[in-house]
Amino acid sequence: MLYYIKKIVSIHDYAISCLFNTGEVRIIDLKDTVERYKIINDGLISELADKEYFKSVQLDSYGTLHWNNGVDFDPDNLYKTSKSYIAPI
Repeated sequence: MLYYIKKIVSIHDYAISCLFNTGEVRIIDLKDTVERYKIINDGLISELADKEYFKSVQLDSYGTLHWNNGVDFDPDNLYKTSKSYIAPI
């Protein structure tokens, strides 16, 4: 199955809750990725370390997360590395 994001639900720090085409809401935590690239200052992903810039994420026409500097991630990988959201009772 090919996974894609239908909607960004919420953003908290470096975690983005997304509704996938499976009907699941899953949490994509990019904190480790952002911190790793911040250390090497790659000039693209390291820009996401700015929390305000990180929050500017958008959903592109391919169903994945996208920032204006050109950074995006493969939606299949995002699905596979995300965690299922369990709503509080």
